[in-house]
Amino acid sequence: MRKYAFWLSLLLIFMIPWEDTVIVAGIGRISRVVGLGVAAFWAGTVITSGRLRQLRPFHLAFFLLLTWSGLTALWSVDLDVTLSRVTTYIQLGIMIWLIWDLYLTPAAVKAGLQAYVFGAYVSVIDTISNYLAGISRGSTPRYAASGFNANGLAMVLVLGLPLAWYLAVSLQPDNSKTERILRIINFVYIPAAVFAILLTSSRTALFSIIPIAWFILSSFVRMKPITRLLLAVGLIAALYVIQPLVPQTSIDRLATTEEELTEGDLSGRAEIWREGKEVFWDYPILGTGGGTFKEVVAFKDKTAHNMYLTLLVETGLLGLLLFLSVVILAVYHVRYLPKGEAGLWLAVILAWAIGNYTMSWEMKKHTWLFVSLIVVSANLYLPRETTAQPAPSIPELST
Repeated sequence: MRKYAFWLSLLLIFMIPWEDTVIVAGIGRISRVVGLGVAAFWAGTVITSGRLRQLRPFHLAFFLLLTWSGLTALWSVDLDVTLSRVTTYIQLGIMIWLIWDLYLTPAAVKAGLQAYVFGAYVSVIDTISNYLAGISRGSTPRYAASGFNANGLAMVLVLGLPLAWYLAVSLQPDNSKTERILRIINFVYIPAAVFAILLTSSRTALFSIIPIAWFILSSFVRMKPITRLLLAVGLIAALYVIQPLVPQTSIDRLATTEEELTEGDLSGRAEIWREGKEVFWDYPILGTGGGTFKEVVAFKDKTAHNMYLTLLVETGLLGLLLFLSVVILAVYHVRYLPKGEAGLWLAVILAWAIGNYTMSWEMKKHTWLFVSLIVVSANLYLPRETTAQPAPSIPELST
């Protein structure tokens, strides 16, 4: 039963990078539909076995965050919206618990990372297909997968870059045919995703990709000289091929990054941020209630485009501190990891933190998936708790 629950969880992770493309009427994103089914099946395995993996302080911190989000309903300016936000937090908490209970081996974690890369490929292909078909959005042509905001999609693909690189360099080309194929697939993802990211014209992505580039370059020093040379030549050749394919409109928009930061209004975000700050100073400790940012700013139906400001306005200073404590507890676990894996997760979390300066991903599955996997990965290098269940049987992805 646990083996099937694990494979179903991989299906969920696979869907997360393209969840905005398919919306089920009356329910929401396709990943939500699948997630509810996976959670129900996993709960059945827990009930039949009568055992559950012991939780860590990280999970307690998340529970406190959930509790505070629920308490904001007592003074929320829109009770229905806040209760909906609490429901989402509960669903995310179940996903966190599920991953913690099922991912018990390095192979399981790598399978989860590979599922995300496969899912990101779906969005890469959809984005390139829309570009070739001339399907763009906005006055300045920007391309994205169907149903996605261009900036949000860029972030989804950016977070896939360090995963693909880590998986590619972890797999050995002289092993099984499956591993050789996976290695190629993961290496190809990097130029393909970079091309799709350039099509989105996301200026935030330029900054988010910096820690990922650092992670990739730092891993070169641990490779054999011939491997280092071949990979460098391959990546440079791939970038040389895609460069002339990038539309001039994307290049022109990306070229305005410095001007937008120093003289512009960040595509209208600056005014929203000013309004959000004023609301925060009116409700500095308790906030206006979870999920209510759109209700309390003058720019109706506009998100904050800044996760930190969103949390300050909706849940107050205490809410932001609780949220950051969950993330910091997860990052603290990186100290237990080997150098390569530690670099991977630091690159992921730094890219995520930079990206959320212009996005609001506090409730996105991507955020809690990666934070959970950091904790899971680190605990693989700590003594196993006696109450842990046997790991589900899955094929090894590396030796």
